Amino acid sequence: MEDLRLVIVEDEPLFRDLLVGAIVSRIPGTSVVGSFATGEECKDAMPTLEADVLVTDIDLGPGISGPNLGVELRRTTTIRGVVLLSNLALPSVLSSIPQDVSGGWAYLLKTSVSNVNQVGRAIMNAAQGNVMIDDALVDELQSTSESPLDRLTPRQLDVLSRIARGWSNRRIAEDLGLTLRSIESVISDIITNVDIREDIEGLNPRVRMVLTYLENTVAKTWPVLQRGTEN
Repeated sequence: MEDLRLVIVEDEPLFRDLLVGAIVSRIPGTSVVGSFATGEECKDAMPTLEADVLVTDIDLGPGISGPNLGVELRRTTTIRGVVLLSNLALPSVLSSIPQDVSGGWAYLLKTSVSNVNQVGRAIMNAAQGNVMIDDALVDELQSTSESPLDRLTPRQLDVLSRIARGWSNRRIAEDLGLTLRSIESVISDIITNVDIREDIEGLNPRVRMVLTYLENTVAKTWPVLQRGTEN
């Protein structure tokens, strides 16, 4: 397995130490090559780090935000994936990422970082150019009325939600008790039914599927928003 070099940016020292010491250090195939309190510190250090994935809080206080930092580093450095962390349930931010760097992003709630497997899945999906949403947020999403998702069968919508969680085709097949070929067929039907064409916008169809899912769903409750305006 490829060894992914991670950079962490988090303005809260205790949480930053938790990410470095207790979480990311337990994920096989990863190493932390830098941790910083601000985006500006991170940018200054990047030329010598040759990092692959940025793990960053969305709200870094004064200065550049996590998403803007991710966009800039994707365009100017070796960073090829970004994992965004937040206490707020606002995964729609992924739909606003500029088209030229729209693949390679994951959105996790800070309350989910104790789930080492999910953090690892987020890092790997971001590095591979996919788009992934926190499991807890996907659980809260339901399709809006008169959206392209209305064209999907319950099975297709279920598979799409698992793709949004960053699951591989093989894992989806094993979980549903279906063959890999069956899942590939379902995915092909999803692409056709929501009119995703590989040549449009130059996006990976898997990325476009998840972004379409985000753009045509709403939250049922978003209980995490009751936490107020924490970053």
